[in-house]
Amino acid sequence: MKKQLFNKTDLDILKEIGNICAGNATVALSQILFKKIELEIPKVEIIPISEVAKAIDKDNRPIIGIQMETLGAINGQILLIFSEKSAYTLMELLVGNTKQQKARLITQIGISSLKEIGNIVISSYLSTLSSLSRLSVFPSCPQFTDGLPSSVVKSVFGIFSKTNKNLILIETVFTEHSSSVNGTFFIAFDYKSMKLILKACENTAKNNNKTKK
Repeated sequence: MKKQLFNKTDLDILKEIGNICAGNATVALSQILFKKIELEIPKVEIIPISEVAKAIDKDNRPIIGIQMETLGAINGQILLIFSEKSAYTLMELLVGNTKQQKARLITQIGISSLKEIGNIVISSYLSTLSSLSRLSVFPSCPQFTDGLPSSVVKSVFGIFSKTNKNLILIETVFTEHSSSVNGTFFIAFDYKSMKLILKACENTAKNNNKTKK
C-alpha cells in the first residue's frame, strides 16, 4: 500500500469522520465519569506496522488498554489505551478502591470496570461510524491488555502484518484535567476497509443533499 492511494482530501475526510465519532464517544465517557472530557483533533497517518508502537509511546513505557475488533462490513482494530497512572486513577474513580492504585495491583473488579468503559466508549464510536457510513459495523467483546507498547501492538495489530505493510491509523487523545486522566484511541483499518468507509460516506452525503433538495 502506498501513500499515494490516499490524497490530502481523503485524509481530511477521515480526520473529520474520526472527530465526529470520537466526539460522541467522549460524551459517553463524560456521562460515565460525570466529568468534563476534553478532546484533541484526531490525527490520521499512514504508517508502517513496525512504527505503530512508537506512535503509541516513544519511550516504550508500560500501558494498559482495552482492545476490540470491528466486525461486519469493515476490518479493523480499536485500542483504547491509558498510561498505568491514568488507568489506576480511572479505576479508582469507577470502583472507589484506592488499594490497587497504591499497590499497583489490578483487581478483577478493576479490569471489569475498564472493560466496561472500553465497551461503552468504543461501541459509541462505532455506532457513530455506522450511522455516518450506513455500513453495518459493530464491536467484538472487549479484551484487557497490558505491557510494553511493542508487545501490545504485536498482539492487537499483528493480524494486519499478513496482508499489509502499512496501516491507516486514526489517533485521538482525550483528557480529564481534574483527575489527571488521559487516554488515547488508536483505530487501525486496512486499505480496503478505509476505501469502503470513504465511498460509503460520500454516498451518504450525496443522498442527504438530494433529500434536502
